[in-house]
Amino acid sequence: MIILSLKKAVREGNFMKINVALLEQDLNYQNRLVVAFREKFSEHIEIFQCNAHNVTGIIEEHDIKVLAMSQGYDVDLSAVPEQCGIVVLTDNKTDEFVGDYMALCKYQKVSDIGKQLYYIGTNYDKILAERKEKQRIEEEERKERERIAEEERLRKEEEERKERERLEKERLEREKKEEEERIAAEKARQEEERKRLLEEQKAREERIRARRSNPDLYLFIPATDGEGSSVVSVAAAMVTPKDNINVLYIDFKQIGKMDRYFQTNSVGIGFDEILKQAIEEKLTPEELSNVISTDNHIGVDFIYNSECMFEVGFLGAKGFENLMDAIGKLERYDVVIANMEGTLSPMTYEAIKRSAKLYFVAAGTPESNQYLENKVKAIGKFDAYNDTKLTDNINILYNMFDRKSVKLEGLNDAGTIPVMKAKSDAALLELMIKQPAFAQMISLPED
Repeated sequence: MIILSLKKAVREGNFMKINVALLEQDLNYQNRLVVAFREKFSEHIEIFQCNAHNVTGIIEEHDIKVLAMSQGYDVDLSAVPEQCGIVVLTDNKTDEFVGDYMALCKYQKVSDIGKQLYYIGTNYDKILAERKEKQRIEEEERKERERIAEEERLRKEEEERKERERLEKERLEREKKEEEERIAAEKARQEEERKRLLEEQKAREERIRARRSNPDLYLFIPATDGEGSSVVSVAAAMVTPKDNINVLYIDFKQIGKMDRYFQTNSVGIGFDEILKQAIEEKLTPEELSNVISTDNHIGVDFIYNSECMFEVGFLGAKGFENLMDAIGKLERYDVVIANMEGTLSPMTYEAIKRSAKLYFVAAGTPESNQYLENKVKAIGKFDAYNDTKLTDNINILYNMFDRKSVKLEGLNDAGTIPVMKAKSDAALLELMIKQPAFAQMISLPED
């Protein structure tokens, strides 16, 4: 539009010379623009260079029609006369205005820049008037919109007031009715909640009873004598969380060492009599309960093993089964931890078949590893003969007595207990239960 108007002015010979002030931060660009204007527009445009300090003086002294300035200048433009057009030189071709001022892209042909500056300088009064008229119309339209919006707001407020009064009346009536219904529903809910809690408690007790009728059995078997299965199994019992989890510890060693770790004041029949009844498949839960003691320091129930070498040796598979069935009928224990002889007897195989996990306790010495490999092979043969998968349940816990101990490859490694020295059995237990290997050893049954 600006270029077409300038061409029209050329055809009609309607020219006047205007003065333009240039305020540009890029001095190279400013000098090139000044040179180009003087070569191509000297008859129509007189260009004056200025800076931020003398721009007002130059405008007044030379009757400047257009001030062309780059973005970023901190200049008080309020002192610029109204009849002087202000144009902001920008980098963006799409900008029409920068704030309240017209925009002119500096990255275009010098001829186009000159023509647009000339048009602005010769028509600024018209441009200013058109802009003011547009602003006036926009202001009137804005006020009209605000008036209409205010009338609409007042109308809606009145409607909303009436609606609120109606809703308030309905609310009061509804609340009265709802309160009556709430009281009745609360009574019904409380009754339902009471029934639900009773049913949940009954279901929970039934789950616990079912779980405890067949408690999870964890076996600890030494690879060979003296591997530390006794202290390891007692430590495993100690670290098992006791919140709603009842643990029973049994030592099936023919020469028991429980007096090193447990304190008992058990009276009545002994473990040897219990094992005898189990061998004869006559053991009852009531008789079994008589030999169960509690050690508050260890934190578990236990059956004290004393003078029962003969009975342990002849317990057998049926006897072990009868013993575990009697424990299940007590419906008292979630976990049974058993310390076993290293010999793979029929009773031991029956225990492995019933176990949740089997832990071989090995020292990692050549002798220990040899015994361990032989026992794993023996269990593998048992699997082959009986179509079972007992080997899948084997875990190896290395109780290292020698820093040169070596682990066997290809076996499920349940962790390592490092070489530990302690002055007493109690001190050794305290060190043992802090070992990371015990953290996930016993998987707690779900409630």
